[in-house]
Amino acid sequence: MFGRGTWAIVGLAKESLETFRTNLEDRGVMAGSSQMAASAVTRQFSSDALGINPFRAPRLDEEHPIGSEHQEALAQYAITERQADSDLTLPAEVLECGGYGFGAAQFRLHDSMPWYGMWAVSNEWKDVSDLASIKEQRAYSLLERPYRFLQAIDKKTVDQETLGVTAAVRKQVPVLLDFNEGRVYIESGNKKLIYAVVVRLQQLGAAIVPVAWTYRHPRWTVEVLNRLYEGTQYQDEFVKRAEEATRFQAKEIEKLEDRELEAIVANYFSMTQLGSDVWVGISGPAQVRLHDTSPPIGAKAPTTATTLLRMTDDAKLLTGGLTFQERVAFTGKDGGERTFRKDLFRVDVNDKINLTEAGAAMLRGFDLPSVRKDIQREIRRTHQVPSIEQFWGVWLHELSNAVRTIEAVFREVLDLDGDQEAGILPVRVAAAEETKEPANV
Repeated sequence: MFGRGTWAIVGLAKESLETFRTNLEDRGVMAGSSQMAASAVTRQFSSDALGINPFRAPRLDEEHPIGSEHQEALAQYAITERQADSDLTLPAEVLECGGYGFGAAQFRLHDSMPWYGMWAVSNEWKDVSDLASIKEQRAYSLLERPYRFLQAIDKKTVDQETLGVTAAVRKQVPVLLDFNEGRVYIESGNKKLIYAVVVRLQQLGAAIVPVAWTYRHPRWTVEVLNRLYEGTQYQDEFVKRAEEATRFQAKEIEKLEDRELEAIVANYFSMTQLGSDVWVGISGPAQVRLHDTSPPIGAKAPTTATTLLRMTDDAKLLTGGLTFQERVAFTGKDGGERTFRKDLFRVDVNDKINLTEAGAAMLRGFDLPSVRKDIQREIRRTHQVPSIEQFWGVWLHELSNAVRTIEAVFREVLDLDGDQEAGILPVRVAAAEETKEPANV
């Protein structure tokens, strides 16, 4: 978190807040849902498992390990579905240990807002050895030749005698729950992990709603990109820089005296001002299609994209990175008026904007550089470092603001009126595989 990454967004029923809070206060529920329990399940049963840790303590289970004599009981408890009248309980030594998060206070991010944060920890039982090198060693020692030069029957013998080393492989991602907006943010693009997190949240009482970016327009992601490109400003400057790139090396191109304009042509191939005073720049990596029937061509450098988009009348953008900016005016030391562009956030727009198999709307390549800079500036000004929950809370707040801005900008670019539903909406129909035309979801 706090850097560029991929976020999955799923819906959250606001009315499930009380059930969720109640479960956070239940020691039995939280111990069974914890990373402490998931780790025990993986070790005891050699199977994958997912648990949670509080946002302040990503490795809480390691700080307060439970005794080996309780591992089996905890693992069995975690995988057993319990009824209301069940008499299955955990030993007091486990329930009272500090190796798992318990109570709303350990997960709540704000005193007055219903915001919660946690680490979702995936434990996979994997072969962590390099089997190829083990086979090679056995072939050398037993048959004195490389594995690839063995006869089929000898390869079979070596294969049967080769045993790998298995261990639990741990991966964890932040999960943010906003019961005010009714959304959950999971920093992952992995369908299996997202699904496991959703199941765990449901077990904790959070009612999850499948959602998708939905705009009733054929191939709307492509339409958004090309309408933004059609409205770009500084077109002459972009073309000039692209032409220079064909004749000179990058270090030989003379930079513009206007620093603001130089930053634009150096990093983008389109910059469009919208009615909301938000500026949207398009950069690589991008894909351009020269004709309707031609394959897409990748363009990493802005100058390459500019050149490709001017090669034919039918050239269209298929994918691209969008940077949302605001233009800030200030007074310089000499008393003169100055302006600079502040990057608010960035997101990739492509045909993978919905992960329909997981019921999630995606933010790929997402970053909030302004948040990091603002926090660092405030620390320098006040000489005070925010608490961990403040770091998480600010990120959640700005993440939510960014999503609302993206929804509004896409609506504006597609000329949708106020009566048309658009944005991240609940999925009301059966979803196919991850769509290449998300408008039809």
